[in-house]
Amino acid sequence: MRTLGIVLLLSVCGVAGLTAQTPAPVSSSGKPMRHLEYSFNVAVEGLQNYTVKGASGVQTVNNAGNVVPPEGGSGTMFVDILSVAPDGALVVRISELVQAEPRPRAAYTCNVYGSTAVFCPSTATPGAAEWLLLGYLGRQFIDAAPWDAQGHWQRKEQSDEFNLEEDFTLVDAGDGKKVVVREIKTLELHNGGFNTQTSDITINYDRAMEVPDIIRADVATAGGTEASSASYVFTLLHDSFAKPAH
Repeated sequence: MRTLGIVLLLSVCGVAGLTAQTPAPVSSSGKPMRHLEYSFNVAVEGLQNYTVKGASGVQTVNNAGNVVPPEGGSGTMFVDILSVAPDGALVVRISELVQAEPRPRAAYTCNVYGSTAVFCPSTATPGAAEWLLLGYLGRQFIDAAPWDAQGHWQRKEQSDEFNLEEDFTLVDAGDGKKVVVREIKTLELHNGGFNTQTSDITINYDRAMEVPDIIRADVATAGGTEASSASYVFTLLHDSFAKPAH
């Protein structure tokens, strides 16, 4: 069964600055600065596919599967941090190995930001599960966010084609190094058919390492007489920055 076909290619805004927690870019030797691996599981009911163009003509809502439709199921995500762009974005290469397939699928290189914005310059873009994970890999996702006194912040984006609102709440401050954030994301499309997509996402985040340990997302899509839903779970398996346990 294929995954829900809506993912976001968000315009670049609210970009976080660089921090000392992640090392500066290495020389262009071809070796990644950092390597991450996540297990993932996707459960899907129903399917809808749409594409929307933003005001600038950049593809902002992508049919995750114009080239190779992603599938529900489980597997491993491979993430290589390649460099840090001049604007502070991490340049990331991602690919997925789906269970029972002999080799990873095509890799995509994207710029990711602490605001959850993602920019992938190629015409072929990552699948829905890859795209969801990419949104939380940017630097300072927690530390640079404009939290208010109640542990809350919002991000909004609008165009003639869609309205997007992301609402973040710090639900557990933990020990200061490990925190839990809940995001409610609402996307409204102005295309005369598909109406809304709502995502309820929980991120268990390691502030010291600047990566999510666990992501759980429930995504519901509704429009006209049709509805579909998908559930995603990602768990960090390996981080090349992690110190060996003694």
